[in-house]
Amino acid sequence: MQARSGINIGNAGTLLLLALCAALATAPVPAAEAQAMRYIYNSPESDSDIRYAYHWKILKTALEKTQAEYGPFVLEPSLRMTERRQTEELENDTGRLSVMYLSTTLELERTLIPVRIPVDRNLGGYCILLIRKGESGRFGAVRSLEDLRPFSFGLGLGWIDVGILKANGFRFVTGSSYEGLFEMLANHRFDVFPRGAVEILDEFEGRRNSFPELEIEPSLIFYYPLPMYFWFPKTPTGQRLAARAETGMRKMIADGSYDRIFSEYQDDKIRRLDLKHRRVLALRNPNLGPETPFADTRLWFDPQTYRPHPRR
Repeated sequence: MQARSGINIGNAGTLLLLALCAALATAPVPAAEAQAMRYIYNSPESDSDIRYAYHWKILKTALEKTQAEYGPFVLEPSLRMTERRQTEELENDTGRLSVMYLSTTLELERTLIPVRIPVDRNLGGYCILLIRKGESGRFGAVRSLEDLRPFSFGLGLGWIDVGILKANGFRFVTGSSYEGLFEMLANHRFDVFPRGAVEILDEFEGRRNSFPELEIEPSLIFYYPLPMYFWFPKTPTGQRLAARAETGMRKMIADGSYDRIFSEYQDDKIRRLDLKHRRVLALRNPNLGPETPFADTRLWFDPQTYRPHPRR
């Protein structure tokens, strides 16, 4: 047998090489990695999608704070999946995904295990309107939800927001891809792309050159309670993954690290969007169950009472 390097290793060498490969293939995984709790999360929807950097930082910190009780962990991305497919993967416990970040619905609360701590303190429920340049005057006179009903809203196919807007009597158009919605707005397929306060600035600035015809509406907040939770399969393994995440998140709330990370990622957005001085138009969310933790005010952002940390 002639190896590709030009060295003749002979039959004995071939047998030795095959034996070595077999040994490597069956070699045991290091104990620490084999016993690590695996948190497999959805990859970003595009190369410019950085919406969830904060949320996975919260989870990573929570897992780090529970290593004494639970041991090592692995936090790794999966293939990109739609929200619908993420839900299906967890409900069927396929192993391709073990945690997802999504707003609550009554159906999800029946089929999956939530950690009922709003990861972004419901900042994502304060929606800012992405519109076309030159059209802000149409929104300047808006004082009520009725004033907004003539407008059409753009949303992703299968997004939970679709049901909320439908329940509140708003017109909407759905798009099959996240990136495509920006192009649909620019091309007059709908009037408004509502985006969470946690994400709109990064999205807008990352696409300023591609879509120079878009701008951020300066005066309104389109609000609905939208607690975003970490979700896990309804299995013994999923229960353990959820218990560890919740333990770590409650440690973070107690020691102040939860607030510090929120401040690090969100304070600049809260200031720049001037959330405190915008008009709030509130919708109802029919997806909320009785276990929604409204009583714990530490878990909820309020633009009227929140004080950003001083700039350094």
